[in-house]
Amino acid sequence: MKRLLVISAVLVVIPAAAATTLRERTVVGPVSTVGITGVEVGYADEYRPRCHEVRRWDTATRADVRVATHCFASTSTGSGVAGVSVAGGRELWLTYIGGNTREWSLWTKRGTARAKRIAFEAADVDGPAPIVLGRAWDEALPYTVGNRIAVLAPDGSRKFSLDASQPVSALTAHSRGYAAVLADGTVLTISLTGRPLGVTTPDSGGAQSAVLAAPGLIVETVAGLEIHRGAAVTRIGLPAGARWLGYSEDIVAYAAGRQLRLRRLASGKDVLFRTLAPRFDAQLGRRGLAYASGRTLGFAAWATVSASV
Repeated sequence: MKRLLVISAVLVVIPAAAATTLRERTVVGPVSTVGITGVEVGYADEYRPRCHEVRRWDTATRADVRVATHCFASTSTGSGVAGVSVAGGRELWLTYIGGNTREWSLWTKRGTARAKRIAFEAADVDGPAPIVLGRAWDEALPYTVGNRIAVLAPDGSRKFSLDASQPVSALTAHSRGYAAVLADGTVLTISLTGRPLGVTTPDSGGAQSAVLAAPGLIVETVAGLEIHRGAAVTRIGLPAGARWLGYSEDIVAYAAGRQLRLRRLASGKDVLFRTLAPRFDAQLGRRGLAYASGRTLGFAAWATVSASV
């Protein structure tokens, strides 16, 4: 069955000192997840009931290609695509299906090759996901299966792998290395070459996510953000219930209800970037911001992001 991709281009004015624009597109089905690395945006949408497509949008060439299609049987606790990451033309994505026992599969593909499943795990539906898809950065695609942390290069080779002391709940690649949130809420930091650097315990409860970047180790907790640099810790409050969506070049993106907001760490300036549908998804990368809201897929180049805050 052929699928028609409906595209509309919209220029949206962003409140800033100078007028800026961003690009938005309308796709066939609601988008469930989005990821960005460089100018590549990976996303998944449900183009008909229980049928999902994983796609890659090159915002530089404006090409949008289908990577894979998954159609699932009806189950009591649902099915779908839980996450997508992309780098250098390679995509990683995580699917789930099942009832009381949920089956998780991690897939990858690049170019015209067939999609390949590289991990499969089953777990209780009420427990944590046994496979975690990390946030990609430049040419690093990280993921975990239980305690095992692995990083793929765009050509499919493995950059490194190592075993953490506990299962991993979140994993992020960034400019200074990797940050893995462990089951007890501590953060394991790893060098770009795969050497463990140490374990950090947040001051304000367990970590939810973390990133190892130029300012230091940035950790998200229920109380907001903590920046750990040696023994020094800087705390940055966020609204209750906020979701951190990424960091790059002194700017943090986060969700507060339906608001996609940006904050510049040095000045503390905080602005509303977009108001979107409930439960929207977004990621801030080195070269721009990608977001998904219903059937709307958006991308703002870094110049637009930086000029708005």
